[in-house]
Amino acid sequence: MNLEGETKFNLSAEDLWDTLHNEEILKKVIPGCQEMVQKENGEYDVILKLGVAAVKGEYIGQVKIEDVQKPNYYILHATGTGQPGHVEAKMDCRIIENENGSVLEWKCDAVVGGMIASVGNRVLSGVAKFLAGKFFKDIQKEVKASV
Repeated sequence: MNLEGETKFNLSAEDLWDTLHNEEILKKVIPGCQEMVQKENGEYDVILKLGVAAVKGEYIGQVKIEDVQKPNYYILHATGTGQPGHVEAKMDCRIIENENGSVLEWKCDAVVGGMIASVGNRVLSGVAKFLAGKFFKDIQKEVKASV
């Protein structure tokens, strides 16, 4: 499954970078995030509980960030497993500063298996777009609340 999008922010690239890498903010805005703990190697252990359409259940996973070119680029790798199935995702994130703030462009490739894969790519794609939209909308709210 491939997804991509872009979101505009009224923040400099540096401030957007800091927001997207703030563990406290991420705990609030990642849909279903129950726990997020940074390990010594910079990776995160994550527990999510999601209840959207047929994608219901608890997922335990890891997130790591690679190819960091602060404040403009990074690759996020995420894996998660749970009773509903498993997910592996790679997301390229590019922050481009402009006169109005900055834009986050992202492209995500995900492989889904197990019971959740049986609901079909069309449904999963819709759920993934919904969750991505919620994440970015909630990031926007956090940015406005902190100003």
